[in-house]
Order: sequence, then C-alpha cells, then structure tokens
Amino acid sequence: MQILRISCLIFLHILILLHVYVFGDSVIGSVDFQEFFHSFIKSGIVNAGVILVLVAFLTTLIFGRFFCGWACHFGAIQELSWWILNKFNIRPKTINSKLTFILPAFILIYFYFTPNIIYAFQNPWYTPKINLAEPEIWAFLPGFIIATLTFFVDGFLIVFFLGRKGFCRFVCPWGAFLKIPNAFAMYKVRKTGNCINTNFCTTACPVAIDVSYEINNYNKVTNTNCTSCMLCINGCPSNALSYEFKNPLDENIKLKDYFYKNESFKHKKIKDLFRSIRDYDYIILFVTLIFSFCIDGLYGMGHFLSFGIGLISSIIIFQLYDYNRKNNYLTWLYSTIFFVFFFWHGIIKFSIWQGTKDYENNDILGATSKLELVIKMYPQKMSKFHVMLGELYLIDGKIKKAKYHVNEAIKINPNHNAPQKLKKILENKI
Repeated sequence: MQILRISCLIFLHILILLHVYVFGDSVIGSVDFQEFFHSFIKSGIVNAGVILVLVAFLTTLIFGRFFCGWACHFGAIQELSWWILNKFNIRPKTINSKLTFILPAFILIYFYFTPNIIYAFQNPWYTPKINLAEPEIWAFLPGFIIATLTFFVDGFLIVFFLGRKGFCRFVCPWGAFLKIPNAFAMYKVRKTGNCINTNFCTTACPVAIDVSYEINNYNKVTNTNCTSCMLCINGCPSNALSYEFKNPLDENIKLKDYFYKNESFKHKKIKDLFRSIRDYDYIILFVTLIFSFCIDGLYGMGHFLSFGIGLISSIIIFQLYDYNRKNNYLTWLYSTIFFVFFFWHGIIKFSIWQGTKDYENNDILGATSKLELVIKMYPQKMSKFHVMLGELYLIDGKIKKAKYHVNEAIKINPNHNAPQKLKKILENKI
C-alpha cells in the first residue's frame, strides 16, 4: 500500500513538471486550490483549480482527506524532510497544540474566503464562466527564490521545529477547508480487531494523531487531520485496524468526539514523542499573528511563507523561555532580536500601506514622508516607490528631488516604462 502511495506522489511531481515545462498553460492554466476562492467565489469563473477543489471535496466525503495523503506535493516534501531527519538520527518532538485548528482556519477565512465573498457581494456574478486555461501557471505563485525559500521553510524547517507535517497541521488553509467533509467521510480507519496497545499506529501517523487513543475510545479515527495514508494500518502488529466503509446513516457521529481530550498523547510509549504547548497556545497565536503580518507581502513573500516564518519564530521564543528558565537573560536577548527584526519590517509595511493610501488620495506631504521612510528602511530596492516619490516631488515643484528619484528608479529597473516617461516630463520641465 505504501509503495502505491509513494508511487502516486512521485507520479504527481512528474505531472507538475510536465505541466510547467512541457505542456504549459495553453490548455490548462494554474491548478491551485486558491483558484476556488480567487476565481469561482470572487468572479464565478470555473477553471482547473476550481475543478481540483470540487473533486477533492467530493472525494473527501467518501475517502477522507485522501488528496492530502496521496496527491499533495507539500505533504510529500514534509514526509521526505521527516525521513531525512530520521536518517541523521534527528527526531524532533511533535508539537501538540490547539493552533492546529485555529491558525489554518484563520488563514483560510481571513485571506481567502472573506475578501473574495465580500467582492462577490459588491460585484455580483450571474452566469459562471468556464475557462480552463486561465490564469496562467505562475499567476499566484512567487518567483524562484521565494518559492525555494517557501519549500525550505514550510517543507523542512517547520518539520524540524514543530514535528511531523508541521505545515499541514499548523498553516495549510486547504487542510482546514477539507476538515468538514473529512468529519463525514464514509471510509475511515476503524478498529476491527484486538488492540494490544503497542502504539505503533500513533508512532507511524505522519500528522500526529493519537490513533491508539481514538480507536480504543471511538472505534475509529475521528481526528479530521487524518489523511488516509494508512501508515497506522501498516504499522499495527495485531492487524487491529482497517480502512473500512460505513453507511453514513449508520455512523455514530458525536460532536464531542472531534474535540481534543486531555487523556490523549499520555501513554508511556508515546508521551516522549510529543510536546504540549496548550498552556501557551493563545500567547503563541498572538505573537505568530503579529510576526506574520509584519512580513506578509514583503520581499514578494506569500501567506504560506510569512506565516511559516512567524510561527517558527514564536515557537523558538517559547522554547528558549522553556529551556532557559534559570538563565532568562538569554531568552530576553534572543527574543529582543526577533522582536526588533519583525518590528522593523512592521514599520516598513505600515509605511508602504499608509504611504500608498496617501499617494492615491493626493496627500503629498503624508505620502512623501512615509515613502521616504520606506526607501531608507526597506532592504529590497524597489523602483515603484522612487517613481511615486518622483511624481509627488514633481507635483510639489521640487524638480531636483524628483529627478533624483527618477534616476534611482531607472538604476533599479532600467526596463520599467514609468520612470522613463517621468524622466521625459522632467526634461521638458527643465
């Protein structure tokens, strides 16, 4: 079974490479989960990404989160990362936290569902449009550097600091989207034999479910993070588990069974594999949100990368505090470094947001002061801010300053048309 699953994941990556580098997007464009929100909910456009989400949703109602365990490239990278770490005898403790429910749901609702549903209400669509070739493959994807960094942070570092499939459990909004149909899945991992409490099933689970606890209390795995990978079934020495169908009408569904129980993750054979941060969950959530929003969008970073970095950073601070209770000055030192870094970028992001707003409202004084701060503090040189300042100073009659920023914009991006046009206007003025 696992050979078949790994073969599916390898085949998936071959298809991705063929799509990107051979077939292109002349027939099929971006195949991405976010298309369901950015295209269908927002504008009523049915494309390949929308079809992917509908298929994933419907198959989850039948087979559980089969897509996540058998066809997700991000999940595959995390499993590979865990395997590599184990080869080097590195086995990080897996974090046990309420944030596995809260944070992915927040990202899904805040970034994908809410803004697009608001847009749809303000700009109603009446007839769905089918266009499989749009948008292009890279429309919502970052460049090579940010993409590589995203895979390294969310595929490897997050596993090192948060344990098995840390991204899937703590960040992935698509996993949060599939939790609801997964709760009603017809096929589940069920207890069909005599359990001898080896806890091999829990040890094998790549998404940190206490399988042994759940099957012995509910006769099935109820945790909606289950990805139907069946590693727990393969790991059971007494063949007590099976992946079985049950008629939904006969299914014993109790809402309380889907909530965390304090008795789980406590068995002596597994307790050392997990680390609970539940007493600090809301503090870590608060710090994670602050850190993540401070850098989100800067340097071309997407939500996945910024929240991955924010979460890892807040977990590191917590671990420093936990390990250095007697030497608190070390915790304060490293925590200060983290806070200065994110606070610095928070000022940059706020200045960009407010400066752009003032620019659009023709507030010359407000826009110039904030955008000047941006170009001084932001390590990434961006021509658009110099162009905006050039226009503002031109309107304000400060030709020398306008010329300086136009020349800086041309140095940064010689192929950009806007500074060239502005330069001609300035030459006519002179």
